Amino acid sequence: MIRRLRPWLTRLYPRAWRIRYEDEFTALLEQCLNSPLDVLDILLGAIDAHLLLLSGEPLNWRVMNMLNKIRTAVLIVFAAYIGFVVAGFALVGMADDSPMIALTKTNPSLTAAWVTIQTGATIGLLAVVIGGLPLAITVIRQALSDARRGLRLLLVPAFALLALVAYVMFVLAVGNGRIQLPGVERVIQPGTFPPGNRLLMAGLMATFVLGAIASTLAVWKVISRTDIEQETFRALKRSITVIIYRFAYWPAVVTTLAMFVMLVATVIWGTLAFASLPGVFAGNFGPWGTSTQVWFVGITLLMTLSTVAAFLGVIRARSSQRLPPP
Repeated sequence: MIRRLRPWLTRLYPRAWRIRYEDEFTALLEQCLNSPLDVLDILLGAIDAHLLLLSGEPLNWRVMNMLNKIRTAVLIVFAAYIGFVVAGFALVGMADDSPMIALTKTNPSLTAAWVTIQTGATIGLLAVVIGGLPLAITVIRQALSDARRGLRLLLVPAFALLALVAYVMFVLAVGNGRIQLPGVERVIQPGTFPPGNRLLMAGLMATFVLGAIASTLAVWKVISRTDIEQETFRALKRSITVIIYRFAYWPAVVTTLAMFVMLVATVIWGTLAFASLPGVFAGNFGPWGTSTQVWFVGITLLMTLSTVAAFLGVIRARSSQRLPPP
């Protein structure tokens, strides 16, 4: 069955790539395509090739290179983590507007599940920071020395953060009465959500989500251009050489496991909370007074997809050591 997949797997790659490398790639498949994990690795390799095409990079045989595979794995985990963060903020926002938080503070099982989510979030963030710090320094150095072409992309996350902070300050000013907007009520009665308040909340969510997407794409594009395998840093009057993508691999694994633990804890927390408060689950405690059920299902679905993507990235980096160099 795996042999029958070979022609189909080749067609997943861009046409420009196939014109140049199809014969070599077919020969490689005859040697390496032996298991479902190999099929998964080839599928992710096709994603590599299309990403290179979209970023304007020349399509070459390095899409099967171990460095590029580990780099892509780190990027996949990073993007998946950002998706998980978006889902996490949505969960906190939904819980804060409902009686579930008050119940969580008094129910030991719910408290344990919520603390697990918070602990997982802390561990995941620390792993991302630790694993990404050498890469971030390397990328900034390269951006500053490369005619500053990459520096503009690195400013995207900063501008996205500034836009979010500015919007939050605007919302606070409206809430404090310093800015008057038609259709916006400073005090919302239970069961009501004026149109102006809906638009204000929608703008906040759009600013956060679009900023997260733009920042992720910008960071992805900058890192995809970074082919430096190792970098030397000065710390405590000593020179330390770090193989940056290999260094980032284990923090990526920790982040992925933290995401999985948070996903399980979220499902447990939601199940216990909604069993104790069935009226909340059947009610409208989502943003803009929308269905709680729909939002919780959407949140867990986004968390699940993000966690699966992160696991695929980790598997890809692990399996890269089994492929022979081109």
